[in-house]
Amino acid sequence: MNKRHGSEVEREVASKDELFFENLPSLLRVEAAASLLGISKKTVYDWKYRSLERKIPLGLFIKFNGALYIQTKILKRWILAQNPNLK
Repeated sequence: MNKRHGSEVEREVASKDELFFENLPSLLRVEAAASLLGISKKTVYDWKYRSLERKIPLGLFIKFNGALYIQTKILKRWILAQNPNLK
């Protein structure tokens, strides 16, 4: 049986996380972001409308043609800042 060291597993997980973010479009609709993150649409809207209280990054949301979108590059930075073990 081939045992892998912790650092090998960490590198593999990190590369999968990078692939996860790299394969996303630059903008996501609220429904798609919620599904992707495993949270409710209500939570995403809460981020938008209580952003100062919840310390949500500026520029995370864009409204275009009446629809709300999330910028994935800002979402990625925010998630990585909250989870340093993913870097």
